Amino acid sequence: MPNRCINIDWLEVYCQESPINFPHDAEYFMRKGYIVKVRDYGTRQYSEMFTICDQRGDGFVEVRRKPVAGGMAGKVKGIFSDFSCHLKLVNRYCYADDAIELFYNFLKAHQYEIVRLFRLDLALDFEKFDDGTKPNDFVKRYLKGIFTKVNQGSISAHGTDRWEERCWNSLSWGAPKSMVSTKLYLKTLELKQAKDKPYIRYAWLCAGLVDDFQNMTKHKPDGTIYTPDIWRLEFSIRSSAKGWVVLEDCAGKKTRTFAVKHRLESYALKENQLQAFEMLCKHYFHFKYYESGKRKDLCKDKELFHFHQWDGTYKLERLLTDKPKDRTIESLKHRLQNYRNTHLDTNVRKACDILIQACENEQLRNAVPTFDRNEHDLLQMIVSRRLSNYDEDFATSLEVCKAMLSMQHEMW
Repeated sequence: MPNRCINIDWLEVYCQESPINFPHDAEYFMRKGYIVKVRDYGTRQYSEMFTICDQRGDGFVEVRRKPVAGGMAGKVKGIFSDFSCHLKLVNRYCYADDAIELFYNFLKAHQYEIVRLFRLDLALDFEKFDDGTKPNDFVKRYLKGIFTKVNQGSISAHGTDRWEERCWNSLSWGAPKSMVSTKLYLKTLELKQAKDKPYIRYAWLCAGLVDDFQNMTKHKPDGTIYTPDIWRLEFSIRSSAKGWVVLEDCAGKKTRTFAVKHRLESYALKENQLQAFEMLCKHYFHFKYYESGKRKDLCKDKELFHFHQWDGTYKLERLLTDKPKDRTIESLKHRLQNYRNTHLDTNVRKACDILIQACENEQLRNAVPTFDRNEHDLLQMIVSRRLSNYDEDFATSLEVCKAMLSMQHEMW
């Protein structure tokens, strides 16, 4: 079996700071003896961002905290609060064997409450697939239509166009907001072109992918030295993942029972990471030989990896949110803007401007109102009367509408 190297490449959690202790700002960690590097600017959601360093001064944990006024804190009530924060383990530490334990102990020591895993990337580095296929040959044949993929129909490809042929070095599947996205790419090329990471090369040495991690070379069985192309298959699991459910038990019986939660402890050991990777691979890196006129499920599988046979079939289950995003105000404002732009009547345009401003004020207050049937009827009546040239006191109707909106603002 070819050598493999399994690692976590991204580890980020969404947490709540303890409300009864000191704010966990940069000064708090400085008082605890940490080296802290503060960034001069924050993000769209958070006003503060800094990196907590280890004793050598290298980054350890990146912190984003102190939600921006008018940001997510008001949009996701009950989930996002003034104590919300995101903590990310720096990439170097993700490759430590005890990465999960280090991160968990840090969170526990400073009394962070973990709400959920925000993002977890599992990566497998290898030179060839288990069946002996070279990844670049597989990519060429896939793009020519020899194989077809099961699940994740959205695809993007990157490469170079040469006179002799097109060389592909990256394929990704899944929409940007998918619960799981998949990427296959030439990692050695990325390390050369983007940013070299010696700790990744050292991990390859430990896994037997290279014999010299400085020069990135390896010995063939006959003693010849060559530079291998190391490819990476990576699954990115987003915050919408709830946990693993059993779809089929070891006896082949169809079922649907909850198995393992999607949380830090579930990926503590390399064995856990490899098992999770294999289950992801079974669903999100599943290929068939294309046969014209034949159903996909009846086509022959292209078995690239020879994994262990775990007890049953597992699949990630999506986390159901109690409060889906409400776009009522945004939709109403958009329709009012379109209506205004298609009419030249001064009164109509002024009325639309007032209502559009009311919608924008409502958005700034982070309160998305729900309009009842009477309010919708009143808006419809005003518009219909103007369309039919109904000559009545338009200003009076408009003031009534504004008053109803104002009353609802006060209720909120």
